[in-house]
Amino acid sequence: MISRKFFLFFLCSSIVTSAISVSLGQGFLMLAVISFLLQRQLPDRPRNIFLIASLFWSAQILILLFNYANSGFEFMELKRGWNSETKDVFLFFGFLCFTILKKEELPLIKKSFLIFTIVLVSTGFISIFSDYRLGWLISSLYRDMKSWGFQHNYSRIGSLSINLPIGLMNTHLTYGGLLLLVYPWIFFRFLYSIVSKEVTKIRLLWFGFILIATIVFLLNNARSSMIGAGFGLFVGTIIWIQRKLPRPNRLWIPVLCLIIVIAGSFVSWKVSEPFRRVVAPLLGSEKHTDSGRNFIWDSTFQLIQANPWFGVGPGHYGSEIEIARKERSETFPELVYFYEVTQRGHAHNDYFHIAAIYGIPVLILYFLLVYFIANSVFISKLEFPDIGWTFGIVGFFLAGLLQCYFQDDEVVIFFWFIVGYLYQSNRLETNESSQ
Repeated sequence: MISRKFFLFFLCSSIVTSAISVSLGQGFLMLAVISFLLQRQLPDRPRNIFLIASLFWSAQILILLFNYANSGFEFMELKRGWNSETKDVFLFFGFLCFTILKKEELPLIKKSFLIFTIVLVSTGFISIFSDYRLGWLISSLYRDMKSWGFQHNYSRIGSLSINLPIGLMNTHLTYGGLLLLVYPWIFFRFLYSIVSKEVTKIRLLWFGFILIATIVFLLNNARSSMIGAGFGLFVGTIIWIQRKLPRPNRLWIPVLCLIIVIAGSFVSWKVSEPFRRVVAPLLGSEKHTDSGRNFIWDSTFQLIQANPWFGVGPGHYGSEIEIARKERSETFPELVYFYEVTQRGHAHNDYFHIAAIYGIPVLILYFLLVYFIANSVFISKLEFPDIGWTFGIVGFFLAGLLQCYFQDDEVVIFFWFIVGYLYQSNRLETNESSQ
């Protein structure tokens, strides 16, 4: 009984602290996994998501070991491969921890999700007005800081600094990826407060919260995550309509909110250069990363074409992409500048990156994982607003067409928590129905 309480405490702490620091989140996850193993409780008969995800990660480990053996068992090959892409297999244990949860324990998980969301949005809002990165505050607790990282500044309004919000994260894309996963729930929680006729104070509270989250999301300016969140809202709306849930009785409330947003945006566009810089890319204006993707993807295709079955192997994307770009530069000398200046860290597309690193068969397993997770969302019996947590993961897969969110451990740890919540909720519901 005591070990069970420790297990729940560590798991919930991992969820909450993932909004503060990935190191804290993974530290508590490790403690949760140790407690999970001490439970001596095996998950019930594995189902589709469990099986496909296990095959997906097993295939990656096998390819890592294959490259290790092919290198003559050089330890650096193993270390490089593990530290680059393969180490994220540990985050899958976050999903495994959910497979032994009981129905009466799920409300505690939902409270942890709520606290995570509040911390994520509030720190993002605070970071708008901070000249320094808030994440460095956490780092300063366990290491000496010789300097403090500055935020990306939009402008100043009097003495007030307006910056790109990243919360406690390291990059705006990481923060945008996390916001993508929770924003649909925030929206449907607000909508639920209207249709369920909660007291006015609660409705105003949720209206204020979604307004702050929207401002933060807009200023964060990660378009791929916005597209993903928008798709998650679309999926949620379809499910809302399919379940024949009531529409807001006071339709003028969302209409008035829409008018205020449009009017405020129009005025801001006219008087604020920083606002124009934020919104213009959302309306089709090109950012510097747009044309860069063409060259990144073109180079990545060369890797996939040359290594279709097993990929270039984890830890080799950087070195292999350099070779591919030099070859493309020789073929198209007029484009040599663009091949040289575009980013090299990843493929800016989850699907291309997985195919380049591990090969097309592993990509097929990822497609199957996408299918089974999306299908589980549509057949889920979770009620609103709880099902809102799952809409973000559907949008996550769409956002992966434009960015490598699945390669970001700060985002993936919370992704597996939500998938675990979806999986276990559906499994418990199925077991109850069959009894």
